Amino acid sequence: MNRFIKNPKWLIRGALLAVVLAFFAWIYGWGGGDIQVMNFTAEDVERFTLSQSGYTYAVDVTEKEDIQAVIDMVNRFHHTGNELKHGFLFGTGGTCLYGFHVYLKNGEEFPFFFGSNNGEQPVSDMEVSYWVYQGPEISRAPSKLCRGSMELFFEMYEKYRPVK
Repeated sequence: MNRFIKNPKWLIRGALLAVVLAFFAWIYGWGGGDIQVMNFTAEDVERFTLSQSGYTYAVDVTEKEDIQAVIDMVNRFHHTGNELKHGFLFGTGGTCLYGFHVYLKNGEEFPFFFGSNNGEQPVSDMEVSYWVYQGPEISRAPSKLCRGSMELFFEMYEKYRPVK
């Protein structure tokens, strides 16, 4: 320990290395784990509305098992950093939005969104931006990214699709 105190360049190098590692952990989501954004269960939910940009209809998921499956699907998406890892042009347009509007039994609403900027990803392994809509303020901070399977979203979208 005395070596580090007597020779401050080791302390500076160590601090610089820690800052660089923290920066890359923030950018690439190292050690981020699952996103776990939906802190409720199907028992707390009245209904769940799924929507997708480009479609003229939204679907209401009403069965408790399906609601819980969608909650679990969203929560299992793994944090992968933020949009800065793709450069400053990521998210500048052409985003496909996937909406999860949750109506809780206590009257609260939880509007949650995934946004995909790459339409060539397999549905089973998509990297998407995510955010909870919180009023008219738009955050200028880089969006958080996560990765996971959207297969269940499309299954529920088809299952609850209105009959023509």
